[in-house]
Amino acid sequence: MPSPLALLKAAVLLLALVCVPVALVLGFCSMTWTGLGLGLALGMVGIGPLLWCLGDERCSTRQIWLGKGLLGLGLAMGTGLVMQAPDGHTAESARMHSRYADGGWHHARFGFGNVLPEMDQIHLGYQVAMKFDPFFTEEQKQELAAMTDAIYAEMERDAEFAACGSTLGAIYDEVTFAEFRHGHYVHYIPPQLDRTKPAPALVFLHGSGGNFKAYTWLLSKVADQTGCTVIAPSFGLGNWEKRGAYEAITSAIADAGKHAAIDPARIHLMGLSNGGKGVGLAESARGPRFASIILLSAVLHDQIQPTSLAKRLTNRPVLILSGRNDDRVPWSYVNDYAAKLEKGGMQVTKRAFDGEDHFLFFRRQTEILGEVRRWIMK
Repeated sequence: MPSPLALLKAAVLLLALVCVPVALVLGFCSMTWTGLGLGLALGMVGIGPLLWCLGDERCSTRQIWLGKGLLGLGLAMGTGLVMQAPDGHTAESARMHSRYADGGWHHARFGFGNVLPEMDQIHLGYQVAMKFDPFFTEEQKQELAAMTDAIYAEMERDAEFAACGSTLGAIYDEVTFAEFRHGHYVHYIPPQLDRTKPAPALVFLHGSGGNFKAYTWLLSKVADQTGCTVIAPSFGLGNWEKRGAYEAITSAIADAGKHAAIDPARIHLMGLSNGGKGVGLAESARGPRFASIILLSAVLHDQIQPTSLAKRLTNRPVLILSGRNDDRVPWSYVNDYAAKLEKGGMQVTKRAFDGEDHFLFFRRQTEILGEVRRWIMK
């Protein structure tokens, strides 16, 4: 049986093998001082004990004290940064809210998905996409990084958006096979809105990768101009075909109505990319009735036929916006789906953006937001 000292040394080596690579990844991907600081702290926590053990074996007092110093500094720095993580709360009178439809509070303040700034998590996502997504190119990564960095730099100057922390915790729950259906949603209420009077609502379903705050930040501009609230349910990685998706949508709408009155005749449902699968669930006899549908670079539910969806939604209008050069959701596929919806009785308005790919929302955000604003105000 190994001695306690041998087990301790093995644990120290394992700690270094885990912490140092993660620290290097954070150092390479992080764009914020918090992310860089966390990477540095993690590296010191990994290397410090290892130096301490090596110094003990070599009888080197200097190396022992260096190891102790790095460990202490890493723990102090890491603790300080972790304690600065947003608690997710904003005042009820605020514009921006992070809410849970079950009335509870499940915000993991000290979880990785909230401690590491969302901008840095997105850059980590870009690196993962480069490895696993054959369609994601270096050019796309560079262009998207520039656009999202600009959005987050602007957004983080808004105290209410910053206080909400990150909305991405659920993606790590889903990846680790934990329960990710927490009933979380982001709720934006325009400052000029009388919350006691029923107002239109835009229900936004995020795509693959999670419910980025950047989406709500962009859509808040539409909300301020139209007087609608934005309700953005979180559903893990955005696999809306999984169990509980419809309940996540309807429960978020019901709970949001408790904080700002919603006009049931003016609820618009919008799906981005994989969120299009959620839009395919649309409505049932017991759920809210949607005034219109908006599909943006949408992936469509392969288990729900367009004729079935059109029959369920009868003569409701649908706005379809997509890139003509989208290599993930080809325009020919979108156009064919639109024709079938129209044949089924829906009022279809569509626009293909020449030269644009799947990341249309960020690339042409001014035009997209203009299209959505005009659609809601019709």
